[in-house]
Amino acid sequence: MRNSINPAQWAKNICQKLFGKREPKQSVVCDISEIGLKLDQCKCYEWGENLLRVIDQEMNGYLVNKATGKIRMTDTPGRLVGFSDAEIDFATLDKLPNSHNAHSRRIDYRGIGRWDNCTNGIFALSWMLYPDGRYFADSDGFGGEDNDELTVYCVMNDNFEVIRPFTVVRDIRVLLKELRETHH
Repeated sequence: MRNSINPAQWAKNICQKLFGKREPKQSVVCDISEIGLKLDQCKCYEWGENLLRVIDQEMNGYLVNKATGKIRMTDTPGRLVGFSDAEIDFATLDKLPNSHNAHSRRIDYRGIGRWDNCTNGIFALSWMLYPDGRYFADSDGFGGEDNDELTVYCVMNDNFEVIRPFTVVRDIRVLLKELRETHH
């Protein structure tokens, strides 16, 4: 592993090569040895079978498969990165109220999370596009909005391929169970 490149600089270099000055809007998966990610200098969270959620010193987020050494950048502070337009179901999301953060790829509320640990090679990322209206209320209830929380999910495999793009899911537990039973 090369020690001279930090993960944030690697991500910027890869993104500049692929996208110029624009933010990445397609997935970038590579081998962890290509970037010299020093896990002992990052915050690492076990997310199930061979899967780590890694946050580097600059607060960039990554998914790392410990078995294969593959890595995928998922977010920078306040932004979803590394997902192509095909990996976000804009056609469905555009029909919903308060879905504007999908197009701007903003992560203003809660960040990128996971619904469940990686099991049988399948896991789901969660992204809150807009919080429940009470989020905006002060201690007296003033300023609140009349809306439900809008959270979308993306189902991926442990090779970081998107199986289901970010979209509204009626019951993520049921969807994950079905996909895990059919995944080989």
